[in-house]
Amino acid sequence: MYRNRNKVLALLLVFAMLISVMPISTVMADTKTTYHETFADGKGIATQSGGANLEKVGNKVFEGNDDGAALYVSNRINNWDAADFKFEDIGLKDGKTYNITVKGFVDSNAKVPAGAQAFLQVADSYAWLAGAEFVAGKAFTLSGKYTVDTSKDSRVRVQSNDEGKEVPFYIGDILITEEATEEVPVDPNQPKAETFKTITFEDNTTEGFEPRGGEGSEKLTVTKEANHTANGSYALKVENRTMTWHGPSLHVEKNVSQGSEYKVTAWVKLISPESTQLQLSTQVGNGGSASYVSLAAKTISTADGWVKFEGTYRYNNVSSGYITIYVESASSANASFYIDDISFEQTGSGPIKIQDDLKSIKDVYKKDFLIGNAIAAEDMEGVRLDLLKKHFNVMTAGNAMKPDALQPSKGNFTFEDADKLVDKVLAEGFKMHGHTLVWHQQSPAWLNTKVDASGNAIPLSREEALTNLRTHIKTVVEHYGNKVISWDVVNEGMNDNPTNPADWKASLRQSPWYQAIGPDYIEEAFLAAREVLDAHPDWDVKLYYNDYNDDNQSKSKAIYYMVKELNEKYAKTHPGKLLIDGVGMQAHYSLSTNPTNVELSLERFISLGVEVSITELDVQAGSDFKLTDEIAEAQGYLYAQLFDIYKKHAANISRVTIWGLDDGTSWRSSTNPLPFDKNLQAKLAFFGLIDPAKYMDEHKPQTPKDAKHTTAKYGTPVIDGTIDSVWSKAHAIPVNTYQMAWQGATGTAKALWDDKNLYVLVQVSDSELDKKSANAYEQDSVEVFFDENNGKTSFYQDDDGQYRVNFDNETSFNPASIAEGFESATKVSGTSYIVEMKIPFKTLTPSDNMKVGFDVQVNDGKDGSRKSVATWNDTKGTGYQDTSVYGVLTLTKSDSNSTSEYITRGQFIDSIIKALGLNKNVQAKDSFKDVKKDSSYYASVSAAYQKGIISGYKNGEFKPQAKITRQEAMTIIAKAIKVTGKNVNYSTAEINKILKEFKDSNKVANWAKASVAACIKEGIISGKSGKMIAPQENITVSQTESIVKKLSAK
Repeated sequence: MYRNRNKVLALLLVFAMLISVMPISTVMADTKTTYHETFADGKGIATQSGGANLEKVGNKVFEGNDDGAALYVSNRINNWDAADFKFEDIGLKDGKTYNITVKGFVDSNAKVPAGAQAFLQVADSYAWLAGAEFVAGKAFTLSGKYTVDTSKDSRVRVQSNDEGKEVPFYIGDILITEEATEEVPVDPNQPKAETFKTITFEDNTTEGFEPRGGEGSEKLTVTKEANHTANGSYALKVENRTMTWHGPSLHVEKNVSQGSEYKVTAWVKLISPESTQLQLSTQVGNGGSASYVSLAAKTISTADGWVKFEGTYRYNNVSSGYITIYVESASSANASFYIDDISFEQTGSGPIKIQDDLKSIKDVYKKDFLIGNAIAAEDMEGVRLDLLKKHFNVMTAGNAMKPDALQPSKGNFTFEDADKLVDKVLAEGFKMHGHTLVWHQQSPAWLNTKVDASGNAIPLSREEALTNLRTHIKTVVEHYGNKVISWDVVNEGMNDNPTNPADWKASLRQSPWYQAIGPDYIEEAFLAAREVLDAHPDWDVKLYYNDYNDDNQSKSKAIYYMVKELNEKYAKTHPGKLLIDGVGMQAHYSLSTNPTNVELSLERFISLGVEVSITELDVQAGSDFKLTDEIAEAQGYLYAQLFDIYKKHAANISRVTIWGLDDGTSWRSSTNPLPFDKNLQAKLAFFGLIDPAKYMDEHKPQTPKDAKHTTAKYGTPVIDGTIDSVWSKAHAIPVNTYQMAWQGATGTAKALWDDKNLYVLVQVSDSELDKKSANAYEQDSVEVFFDENNGKTSFYQDDDGQYRVNFDNETSFNPASIAEGFESATKVSGTSYIVEMKIPFKTLTPSDNMKVGFDVQVNDGKDGSRKSVATWNDTKGTGYQDTSVYGVLTLTKSDSNSTSEYITRGQFIDSIIKALGLNKNVQAKDSFKDVKKDSSYYASVSAAYQKGIISGYKNGEFKPQAKITRQEAMTIIAKAIKVTGKNVNYSTAEINKILKEFKDSNKVANWAKASVAACIKEGIISGKSGKMIAPQENITVSQTESIVKKLSAK
């Protein structure tokens, strides 16, 4: 025993000697105090946020605050009325990671609403770090971890949620500790990273930038045509691009220290087209197993001038010796632009560690299904491999096994990169899934097309394309044999939202494979793969059909019919055997995804008797690489709902694969789609999937706002594009709620009905008319969504339909069968246009007081793409498949006009602010305690408050559901007009002269006289019949509509 101990000591001594001569790097470990405040000597460096009062108090002893000194945060009416601690004051450094702990207390006599919580956040991104319940007479503790990013945030904030916005509280202690570092050995062969010198092109060279497409592709020229550098003259011009990935590329391997995070900055100026998306990206590795990461993406125009693109990335693996940064255009292969002032600098954040104390995803679901991830070569070493081994047990190559990577030219199979990746995966104890054999993207053109004498690409003959298809499949499947557990044989062969899914062949995507071979190319692909497997009965390899938008019921039905028919046909000659073993549901979702539709599709595929895998799961949330705490919580809830469904059907699910390891390397990185953030730390999404029931119990979703209601009057117009007098009695329906963008075309709709049809009139206001796109939904157009039985289902039934008419009266329908009996007409006036539609009732006979599901949408196209979408009710953008997002239209024969109903204060403000365009360029935020974020008028009320148009009541309320008198309304209108720059100030003599024309002018309150006079003078208000102002009467819907029309015309 002693001899063994001596051997161990000797080995430790040798190891210590080895470490002593190796270079050192660092990883996060223990902590050291950066800032500690007990408030014994006053308020310290705390600063006021919002309208809060900060006061130092004594004798407030509570748990964690034995000395009794505390900071009292009072006079709170908003959640952001709080205490701030600025980074520069408390010593927080960019890129460093800190643990923050706050000890607080709420008085026993404080009124604490249900659900009230203290929040620990950072501003200005408002990222949520921690929360704790407010309980009267009880202490609370907030503990969170934060890696400083000074490009987004400048201070730590102790505040509350909305429910707790009026609760005063104490802060007795705040402790901030930096995660110190421990030294670890690194590769002694790795050279020290060189400092990057900002590239300005002032030496009249490209300074290392090269065309990404290689020699003879895009052209890079140093020019004096543009310049961003202060006191400089030059920039790099990028032109003659022919592929979206073309652009200027710069090698930065020598500037990278493994594990460190870098901030990459480039200034870009667009030359053409007038508007397009550009993105700053980085590539790690080369060849099929490389990874490509978007760091910053923006849609810019030529009018924007120089635009700053900036993002961060942590280079956890530099072993490939290949790292570049580059600028590309994902949406335009021909875009040209200038770049200048490129910098590449460390943020100060060094290597990271994974969270070892988390539950393992693969262990939690070990009795249910495999847990997979999509990888590149950089993921198979270091800390990224650590995270993979902790949570996953099956891998999918993100790019390395796709056709263009394995056979770039005919007969030239390049397996080297993929083989290294597969062998590494297996050596580390993972299983491997093969992705993909047949796809319309990332496939070399020679497989199914050729160039004719005119230089045009045309399909190969069926025979040649079939030979290429079979050869590729057989060669690749035989090469990898039983190293893989399954293959995606065909990927994404089905069109989105097909109109007649039962005819699955007509629903197929018209891909180059389809055009060369025909609709049976899918069957031929599976037969070729099955032939290889039949020759090797000892291999246990499953063959999958894989596709996205799997929650769309029409698409999932088409896939169902295809798999069913092909398997039944195969079984006739191969009894008891399947041609297609499984269906892969890609599961690229967003927060608007309806889990009910996911489960419907899943159950539909299970009914085929095949296995199902979730193959590429991610959930988009947030934008521009930012994720608020509210959206993060919603993302976690959807992950919880999905895994709850997967667990329920685990007997029929083979694998659940998450598409990427972390947000930073995701193909959708700007929308934060994964359970781990860019620093490989668990997000709320992780906790949602790890314990769905617990998460859903603790994070109740917000109650969705009620559907909007309106009416349709009885009447029959002529469908000719002109506004008949019968339309005058119809209620105006504003189409001005944006689903995308914050400005663009809007419209006003009206609806009528008779015994056979629904009639819809839409007047559209646009800045220009565009129908360049081949996609009808990207053209300037109007859409009407109609659900005859108001079923509010998450999928289309026989009575549901989507009707689209562009400004040139070109129509399209979903499903196509609803076109029968439909009529439309349009009339263009300048850049505005009118659309009239007649929509036949098909399944029900309309009747008085009948309610139907209804919505109207205005699409705004520009330069061949859709720049904005405005609707009446739907905020999710899922009306093309989900009728639950529609508003409600009540059919009425009543002679009384529903527009005589009184409008609420909230609705009135919403109408006026939008009519005058005062909601643009205003960041919505809480203004009154009774105006909730999910209210349709929330943003307009916020804008009105910020611009001084409204002030609310002394108790901090606005009373948005209360009625509004005519003189109150005129006061708001006058203030709003004044904000637009219009002079509405009149002398007392002028005011009296205007008002004396009305019999009841003596009833106008003194505070309202100037405003009432201004509205009359401006022609906004003309008074009621009999020369009456009726100042104390409540204003009606119809009166408001008249006002809005007049304001919009000014």
